[in-house]
Amino acid sequence: MKKSLKYLLVLFAILTIIIIPLIINILFKYDFNIWWLQSEWTAGEALCFYSGILSFAGTMFLGVITIWQTKNANSLSKRIVEKDLMESTDFIQLQNRVEVSIKCNDDTKIIMSSYHKHDHGANILIESHDNGIVKYNEYLIKLFFSNSSNKNHIKKIQLDHFMCVQDPSECSMSWEDCSNDPIPLGLEIYCIKDVYLNWISSNEFYAQFKIYCEPNQMFDYMMNNKADLCFLFQFNIYSFSNVKTEILYKIWLKKIKNKNYEVINTNSTIIDNKIIESKE
Repeated sequence: MKKSLKYLLVLFAILTIIIIPLIINILFKYDFNIWWLQSEWTAGEALCFYSGILSFAGTMFLGVITIWQTKNANSLSKRIVEKDLMESTDFIQLQNRVEVSIKCNDDTKIIMSSYHKHDHGANILIESHDNGIVKYNEYLIKLFFSNSSNKNHIKKIQLDHFMCVQDPSECSMSWEDCSNDPIPLGLEIYCIKDVYLNWISSNEFYAQFKIYCEPNQMFDYMMNNKADLCFLFQFNIYSFSNVKTEILYKIWLKKIKNKNYEVINTNSTIIDNKIIESKE
């Protein structure tokens, strides 16, 4: 197919550059004595006109080629950007592992002023409360992650939001109208959103979340009843090459005994992956 196209292009070049001008030159040497073949043009004028047509056709052809090359170049650039995005993306996945430690306010006297310290680099989360509440229960939750990328490109990770969801049931909470809709509880991110990474190995780390909640209220009750509980939160992962990856995580827990929890399932979904402009 390629050889046939090559031969056709060579034949076309010979026809337009050599044969047609030669035919024009020969035709203008004869007088056919036919009125509609008689012309006031000379062979030189005809050749000039023909050269103008060739010039116009060549310009149009180059324009078409330029548009085609530009389109291909844009497509190639897009593929290169997508490839760079994928190579600069760290696929942080939740592991099937969680650790929970609890401090109740009965003996520890946890009050409002105690959560300004970032113990062990934990993110501070607070359940919505009334101004009159001063004592809280404290949950320290460790979630374990693995980085499936070949290289670590992580510059920083920020926590975007954190929510707990539980389905209504006889052993948990329920709506007053007996609705089957899930019961959501959003937790407020206090202080900074940056996530401190505690590295266990080259591609494994855990993050800690210290949650303060009112005793015997929503979060406290969600953690202590027998119904399954789901944590939903988003990490915004920034790489050294200015790639921002937004990942939504879900982890389903079930209390088995005392302070021990079993992970039922995990889910990690990439929401967006894009290059951000540097502020420098």
